[in-house]
Amino acid sequence: MTRAPFIIVAVLGLPIFIAAVVFGPTAFDLVFHRRPPERFLIPAGYSGWVRVDFRQKGAPPLPMEDGRRLLKLDAHGTLQTSSDPQPGHGRDDFFYYSGDRRTLLSNAGVCKGGMVWQIETMVDDRTSTPFARFFVGTEDQYRHEVDPNKNWPVCQ
Repeated sequence: MTRAPFIIVAVLGLPIFIAAVVFGPTAFDLVFHRRPPERFLIPAGYSGWVRVDFRQKGAPPLPMEDGRRLLKLDAHGTLQTSSDPQPGHGRDDFFYYSGDRRTLLSNAGVCKGGMVWQIETMVDDRTSTPFARFFVGTEDQYRHEVDPNKNWPVCQ
């Protein structure tokens, strides 16, 4: 009778322990490195790389809209701001804009109709200032941009 609880703990406990070791750091990072979300406004029809340069002297700070920092890009897909980048992960949203009209863009991911790809924050080697960049376009456009010679699998 005393062996049954031990067997249950061993059978259930070992997979839970392994999952905690393997997935724990990622889960911790996602939960504890959250930041307030940001809203990106991209000119309607724009396709290509977007770049946001932070800590730019003489540039305005980012305004707020509905509790989100608002990043409105110009016709070339660029923005300069005196604001600092925010570390961590947020539930950002992305819109095409034309005048007052906005169309939500999906960042759903591979084979899900996404339009926003490879979001990353880096440091410019020349100026030592941070910048964010990402690609806006269809999955086919992104794949061609990243590696035009690769034979990518077709989405089902």
